[in-house]
Amino acid sequence: MIDPKKDMLFYQQPSVKVVVPWHNETQLGKFLAAWGVSVDDTRFVFQQDSTKQGCAKTKNAGIQEAMRQGAEVVVILDDDCFPESKESSFVFDKADLFIQGHLTALEPVEIELFQQVTSPASRGTPYFARSVTLPVAASMGFWTEVGDYDAVHQLALGATHPMEFDRRAIHGKYFPLCGMNLAFRPADWLPWCEFVDVPRFDDIWQGFLWQKKAYAEGYCFNLNGPLVRHSRQSNVWANLEDEAKNLQENETLWQKIIKSPHQEYQQLKSNLNL
Repeated sequence: MIDPKKDMLFYQQPSVKVVVPWHNETQLGKFLAAWGVSVDDTRFVFQQDSTKQGCAKTKNAGIQEAMRQGAEVVVILDDDCFPESKESSFVFDKADLFIQGHLTALEPVEIELFQQVTSPASRGTPYFARSVTLPVAASMGFWTEVGDYDAVHQLALGATHPMEFDRRAIHGKYFPLCGMNLAFRPADWLPWCEFVDVPRFDDIWQGFLWQKKAYAEGYCFNLNGPLVRHSRQSNVWANLEDEAKNLQENETLWQKIIKSPHQEYQQLKSNLNL
Protein backbone atom coordinates (compact mmCIF):
# COMPACT_ATOMS: atom_id res chain seq x y z
CA MET A 1 0.00 0.00 0.00
CA ILE A 2 1.36 3.45 -0.94
CA ASP A 3 2.12 5.80 1.92
CA PRO A 4 1.61 9.23 0.25
CA LYS A 5 3.42 11.09 3.01
CA LYS A 6 6.50 8.93 2.59
CA ASP A 7 6.46 8.52 -1.17
CA MET A 8 5.45 12.05 -2.16
CA LEU A 9 7.05 14.28 0.45
CA PHE A 10 10.10 13.13 2.35
CA TYR A 11 11.47 10.00 0.76
CA GLN A 12 15.25 10.33 0.50
CA GLN A 13 15.15 14.08 0.94
CA PRO A 14 17.53 16.29 2.95
CA SER A 15 17.16 17.07 6.63
CA VAL A 16 15.07 20.22 7.00
CA LYS A 17 14.51 22.52 9.98
CA VAL A 18 12.00 25.35 9.99
CA VAL A 19 13.33 28.23 12.10
CA VAL A 20 10.59 30.30 13.72
CA PRO A 21 11.75 33.40 15.64
CA TRP A 22 9.35 34.48 18.37
CA HIS A 23 9.05 36.76 21.42
CA ASN A 24 5.32 36.86 22.20
CA GLU A 25 3.67 33.75 23.68
CA THR A 26 0.21 34.71 22.41
CA GLN A 27 1.49 35.06 18.85
CA LEU A 28 3.40 31.78 19.15
CA GLY A 29 0.18 30.09 20.24
CA LYS A 30 -1.60 31.39 17.14
CA PHE A 31 1.22 30.06 14.97
CA LEU A 32 1.12 26.59 16.55
CA ALA A 33 -2.66 26.37 16.19
CA ALA A 34 -2.63 27.52 12.57
CA TRP A 35 0.01 25.00 11.50
CA GLY A 36 -1.27 22.20 13.74
CA VAL A 37 2.11 21.64 15.40
CA SER A 38 3.54 21.69 18.92
CA VAL A 39 6.63 23.37 20.35
CA ASP A 40 8.42 20.00 20.52
CA ASP A 41 7.85 19.18 16.83
CA THR A 42 11.28 18.05 15.61
CA ARG A 43 10.80 19.71 12.23
CA PHE A 44 10.88 23.13 13.89
CA VAL A 45 13.38 25.28 15.78
CA PHE A 46 11.42 27.80 17.84
CA GLN A 47 14.03 30.47 18.53
CA GLN A 48 12.92 32.79 21.33
CA ASP A 49 14.08 36.38 21.46
CA SER A 50 14.20 36.40 25.24
CA THR A 51 16.61 39.35 25.56
CA LYS A 52 15.09 41.65 22.90
CA GLN A 53 18.14 41.26 20.69
CA GLY A 54 16.06 41.79 17.57
CA CYS A 55 14.92 39.94 14.48
CA ALA A 56 18.28 39.51 12.73
CA LYS A 57 20.20 38.10 15.68
CA THR A 58 17.32 35.81 16.63
CA LYS A 59 17.08 34.37 13.13
CA ASN A 60 20.85 33.94 12.90
CA ALA A 61 20.85 32.10 16.23
CA GLY A 62 18.08 29.89 14.88
CA ILE A 63 20.12 29.09 11.77
CA GLN A 64 23.06 28.04 13.91
CA GLU A 65 20.82 25.89 16.13
CA ALA A 66 19.23 24.24 13.10
CA MET A 67 22.68 23.39 11.74
CA ARG A 68 23.72 22.04 15.14
CA GLN A 69 20.72 19.71 14.90
CA GLY A 70 21.88 18.48 11.51
CA ALA A 71 19.79 20.56 9.13
CA GLU A 72 20.91 20.52 5.50
CA VAL A 73 18.15 22.91 4.50
CA VAL A 74 16.92 25.76 6.71
CA VAL A 75 13.55 27.41 6.23
CA ILE A 76 12.93 30.77 7.89
CA LEU A 77 9.26 31.32 8.74
CA ASP A 78 8.03 34.30 10.77
CA ASP A 79 5.53 33.56 13.53
CA ASP A 80 2.89 35.78 11.91
CA CYS A 81 2.90 33.65 8.74
CA PHE A 82 0.22 30.97 8.56
CA PRO A 83 -0.78 28.30 6.01
CA GLU A 84 -2.26 29.73 2.84
CA SER A 85 -5.70 28.19 2.39
CA LYS A 86 -5.25 27.59 -1.33
CA GLU A 87 -2.07 25.60 -0.65
CA SER A 88 -3.41 23.66 2.36
CA SER A 89 -4.95 20.21 2.29
CA PHE A 90 -6.97 17.97 4.54
CA VAL A 91 -5.06 14.96 3.23
CA PHE A 92 -1.49 16.06 3.91
CA ASP A 93 0.14 17.73 6.87
CA LYS A 94 0.30 21.52 6.36
CA ALA A 95 3.89 21.79 7.54
CA ASP A 96 4.97 18.88 5.33
CA LEU A 97 3.41 20.49 2.26
CA PHE A 98 5.04 23.81 3.08
CA ILE A 99 8.48 22.25 3.50
CA GLN A 100 8.09 20.24 0.31
CA GLY A 101 7.20 23.40 -1.57
CA HIS A 102 10.53 24.95 -0.62
CA LEU A 103 12.48 21.77 -1.36
CA THR A 104 10.97 21.69 -4.84
CA ALA A 105 11.80 25.35 -5.40
CA LEU A 106 15.42 24.73 -4.35
CA GLU A 107 15.94 22.36 -7.26
CA PRO A 108 17.80 23.76 -10.31
CA VAL A 109 15.52 25.89 -12.47
CA GLU A 110 15.49 26.89 -16.13
CA ILE A 111 15.71 30.63 -16.85
CA GLU A 112 15.53 32.35 -20.23
CA LEU A 113 18.57 34.61 -20.31
CA PHE A 114 19.29 35.14 -24.00
CA GLN A 115 17.67 38.37 -25.17
CA GLN A 116 16.35 38.76 -28.70
CA VAL A 117 16.96 42.38 -29.70
CA THR A 118 15.37 42.57 -33.16
CA SER A 119 12.19 41.37 -34.83
CA PRO A 120 12.59 39.20 -36.85
CA ALA A 121 15.61 37.81 -35.01
CA SER A 122 18.99 39.05 -36.21
CA ARG A 123 22.01 36.97 -37.15
CA GLY A 124 23.46 35.00 -34.26
CA THR A 125 20.20 34.66 -32.34
CA PRO A 126 19.73 31.02 -31.26
CA TYR A 127 16.65 29.44 -32.80
CA PHE A 128 15.72 27.47 -29.69
CA ALA A 129 18.46 27.49 -27.04
CA ARG A 130 17.65 30.71 -25.18
CA SER A 131 17.49 29.41 -21.62
CA VAL A 132 19.89 27.85 -19.15
CA THR A 133 19.37 25.71 -16.06
CA LEU A 134 20.92 27.24 -12.95
CA PRO A 135 21.26 26.05 -9.35
CA VAL A 136 19.17 27.92 -6.78
CA ALA A 137 20.74 29.88 -3.92
CA ALA A 138 17.47 30.37 -2.06
CA SER A 139 13.75 29.75 -2.40
CA MET A 140 11.53 32.67 -1.43
CA GLY A 141 7.79 32.42 -1.00
CA PHE A 142 5.33 35.32 -1.16
CA TRP A 143 2.40 36.21 1.11
CA THR A 144 -1.36 36.65 0.88
CA GLU A 145 -3.69 38.82 2.99
CA VAL A 146 -1.04 41.35 4.18
CA GLY A 147 1.69 42.08 1.67
CA ASP A 148 5.22 42.89 2.73
CA TYR A 149 4.66 46.63 2.46
CA ASP A 150 6.94 49.27 3.89
CA ALA A 151 5.29 51.65 6.36
CA VAL A 152 4.71 54.42 3.80
CA HIS A 153 2.83 52.14 1.41
CA GLN A 154 0.88 50.51 4.22
CA LEU A 155 -0.30 53.91 5.45
CA ALA A 156 -1.16 55.08 1.93
CA LEU A 157 -2.75 51.92 0.55
CA GLY A 158 -3.81 49.92 3.59
CA ALA A 159 -2.26 46.73 4.92
CA THR A 160 -4.46 44.41 2.86
CA HIS A 161 -4.21 46.25 -0.47
CA PRO A 162 -3.82 43.53 -3.15
CA MET A 163 -0.24 42.79 -4.16
CA GLU A 164 0.71 40.89 -7.31
CA PHE A 165 3.79 38.68 -7.48
CA ASP A 166 6.31 37.74 -10.14
CA ARG A 167 7.19 34.20 -9.06
CA ARG A 168 9.80 33.52 -11.71
CA ALA A 169 13.43 32.80 -10.87
CA ILE A 170 15.85 35.73 -11.01
CA HIS A 171 19.47 35.85 -12.12
CA GLY A 172 21.58 38.98 -12.54
CA LYS A 173 19.03 41.50 -11.27
CA TYR A 174 18.64 42.85 -7.74
CA PHE A 175 15.39 42.62 -5.79
CA PRO A 176 14.12 43.04 -2.20
CA LEU A 177 14.72 39.65 -0.59
CA CYS A 178 12.17 38.94 2.13
CA GLY A 179 13.20 36.80 5.09
CA MET A 180 9.70 35.91 6.30
CA ASN A 181 9.37 32.81 4.12
CA LEU A 182 12.79 31.74 2.87
CA ALA A 183 14.73 28.48 2.40
CA PHE A 184 18.39 27.76 1.68
CA ARG A 185 21.29 25.40 2.32
CA PRO A 186 23.28 27.15 5.06
CA ALA A 187 26.45 25.08 4.68
CA ASP A 188 26.75 26.44 1.13
CA TRP A 189 25.97 30.08 1.92
CA LEU A 190 27.31 31.17 5.29
CA PRO A 191 27.85 34.04 6.01
CA TRP A 192 25.83 35.33 3.01
CA CYS A 193 22.59 33.83 4.32
CA GLU A 194 22.94 35.59 7.68
CA PHE A 195 20.62 38.49 8.41
CA VAL A 196 22.11 41.98 8.82
CA ASP A 197 21.37 43.67 12.14
CA VAL A 198 19.50 46.70 10.77
CA PRO A 199 15.80 46.95 11.75
CA ARG A 200 13.43 46.67 8.76
CA PHE A 201 16.37 46.17 6.39
CA ASP A 202 17.90 43.04 7.93
CA ASP A 203 16.79 40.79 5.07
CA ILE A 204 16.82 43.45 2.34
CA TRP A 205 20.50 44.29 2.83
CA GLN A 206 21.33 40.65 3.40
CA GLY A 207 19.79 40.03 0.00
CA PHE A 208 21.87 42.67 -1.77
CA LEU A 209 25.08 41.10 -0.48
CA TRP A 210 23.91 37.55 -1.20
CA GLN A 211 22.74 38.37 -4.72
CA LYS A 212 26.17 39.75 -5.62
CA LYS A 213 27.84 36.52 -4.48
CA ALA A 214 25.24 34.14 -5.89
CA TYR A 215 25.19 35.71 -9.33
CA ALA A 216 28.98 35.66 -9.50
CA GLU A 217 28.85 31.92 -8.72
CA GLY A 218 26.22 31.21 -11.38
CA TYR A 219 23.23 30.80 -9.03
CA CYS A 220 19.74 32.23 -9.18
CA PHE A 221 16.97 32.94 -6.66
CA ASN A 222 13.69 31.12 -7.12
CA LEU A 223 10.64 33.19 -6.14
CA ASN A 224 8.25 30.27 -6.58
CA GLY A 225 8.41 29.03 -3.00
CA PRO A 226 5.14 28.18 -1.20
CA LEU A 227 2.73 30.98 -0.32
CA VAL A 228 1.86 31.82 3.27
CA ARG A 229 -0.89 33.94 4.79
CA HIS A 230 0.79 36.92 6.41
CA SER A 231 -1.14 38.34 9.38
CA ARG A 232 1.49 40.94 10.36
CA GLN A 233 2.02 41.78 14.01
CA SER A 234 4.41 44.75 13.75
CA ASN A 235 3.31 48.33 14.41
CA VAL A 236 3.22 50.54 11.32
CA TRP A 237 4.32 53.69 13.20
CA ALA A 238 7.28 51.91 14.79
CA ASN A 239 8.15 50.54 11.36
CA LEU A 240 8.04 54.03 9.88
CA GLU A 241 10.42 55.33 12.52
CA ASP A 242 12.88 52.46 11.92
CA GLU A 243 12.67 52.65 8.13
CA ALA A 244 13.19 56.41 8.00
CA LYS A 245 16.71 56.04 9.38
CA ASN A 246 17.88 54.09 6.33
CA LEU A 247 15.56 54.93 3.44
CA GLN A 248 18.11 57.18 1.75
CA GLU A 249 20.87 54.61 2.16
CA ASN A 250 18.65 51.87 0.74
CA GLU A 251 18.07 53.85 -2.46
CA THR A 252 21.65 53.42 -3.66
CA LEU A 253 23.13 50.62 -1.55
CA TRP A 254 22.43 47.96 -4.18
CA GLN A 255 24.25 50.12 -6.74
CA LYS A 256 27.28 50.41 -4.48
CA ILE A 257 27.39 46.65 -4.07
CA ILE A 258 27.08 46.06 -7.83
CA LYS A 259 29.89 48.51 -8.57
CA SER A 260 32.18 47.26 -5.81
CA PRO A 261 35.27 45.47 -7.16
CA HIS A 262 35.29 43.26 -4.08
CA GLN A 263 33.81 39.78 -3.77
CA GLU A 264 34.63 38.97 -0.14
CA TYR A 265 31.83 39.23 2.39
CA GLN A 266 33.39 41.60 4.91
CA GLN A 267 34.64 43.96 2.20
CA LEU A 268 31.19 44.11 0.59
CA LYS A 269 29.51 44.49 3.97
CA SER A 270 31.61 47.60 4.62
CA ASN A 271 29.32 49.37 2.11
CA LEU A 272 26.47 49.09 4.61
CA ASN A 273 25.72 51.97 6.95
CA LEU A 274 26.23 50.02 10.20
